[in-house]
Amino acid sequence: MKKEKWRWIFLIIIVLLSLLLILSVRPILSPFMLAFVLAYLLAPVVEALVRRGVGRKISIALVFVGILLSLALLIFIVIPKLYIELSKLSQVLPETVRTLELVIQDFRANFRATGLPHQVVSVLDEHLSEGESFLIHWLEEFLDNLPKALTSMSLFILSPVIAIYLLADWQRLQAGFLRLVPQRKRVAWQRVVQDISHIVRSFIRGNVIVALIVGILTGVGVKLAGMDYALLIGVICGVFDLIPYFGPLIGAVPSVLLGLIQSPMMALKVAIVILIVQQLESSIISPKLMGDSVGLHPLWIIFALLAGGEIAGFWGMLFSVPFAAVLRVIIRHIYFWLVSPEMKS
Repeated sequence: MKKEKWRWIFLIIIVLLSLLLILSVRPILSPFMLAFVLAYLLAPVVEALVRRGVGRKISIALVFVGILLSLALLIFIVIPKLYIELSKLSQVLPETVRTLELVIQDFRANFRATGLPHQVVSVLDEHLSEGESFLIHWLEEFLDNLPKALTSMSLFILSPVIAIYLLADWQRLQAGFLRLVPQRKRVAWQRVVQDISHIVRSFIRGNVIVALIVGILTGVGVKLAGMDYALLIGVICGVFDLIPYFGPLIGAVPSVLLGLIQSPMMALKVAIVILIVQQLESSIISPKLMGDSVGLHPLWIIFALLAGGEIAGFWGMLFSVPFAAVLRVIIRHIYFWLVSPEMKS
């Protein structure tokens, strides 16, 4: 009993020191976090290849080649085209913002002339003015931050290399984690970790694949409609599609605004393409690839999204659903541990 107590004290000290280290080196953590996520998601692929008779080193090498090809596609094809579209956009944006201001002002002037009571017109006009300021400020800020986000992606080039080292030692890392748990409780802990891993991997892999398909379909659709910024719109819709329920709507707003920069008719075409793709996703793509991957009621998912958005904005919404699913697994296992004598012994 005394030995177990010292084990927990040692574990707590290690966790506290690790948190202190993480807080002190926050700026360089992003590539390592992405590498861990890559290794976590690709470990089952390596294990599947090993079960089929492929050597572990060869399996890891095949996965590494796949990562490098994907990275090369991103660096040499996607990002340069995105920069071209952004440079074109930066040239026409100032004039477009002025035009948008004039359109909104004309709408407000026509609205005042409708003959509605003065108080109603005054209140609605005030809200329209606030909406105009928010819309223009949001569009300028979004387009200003996007190149910075693309530039920061160069930091993640290290991630695939780090992920390969993690994959090579993945089994040892898992065994080391389990050794921190007392011998008699390892089976129960392993069951919890397996359940959490199954849910998180299913959710992330399914969401990423669905978002990739949505981004490609949207980009191709608006390109066929004659949109100049098709790749940018595809990236925006794909990234925001990672957020359940609200993501497609959030991604549609900047996409339609980008269409409006070209023409009102193009904005309508972009909106129609997004609507069609979202119908395909909700009725065909997601049910086939995702199913009920997290096992949460839709009301709980909506609550988790709103809570995550309130706490941490975009990133909170992105990670709130898997976090809620993991919390559900932990609570369920704690409940079974409390009510089942076999699990307590």
